Amino acid sequence: MGDMSEPNNAGETCLPTTTWFLYSEAEDAPLGSIYRKSPPEAGARIEERPGIPAAEVVSFTELRAT
Repeated sequence: MGDMSEPNNAGETCLPTTTWFLYSEAEDAPLGSIYRKSPPEAGARIEERPGIPAAEVVSFTELRAT
């Protein structure tokens, strides 16, 4: 289980490479998006931030251009 509350390492200069689009299954509504360096993992925690409540990743689907 990953902890996604840690900010990116300040000593690194690489930009985030993935955008996570967050969706609430309980409310059946989108919650917004966040940037990370890697794809989400089931069990990862997302800390509360403005407009996005604290959450746990249950599952993810990779979006690809068609």
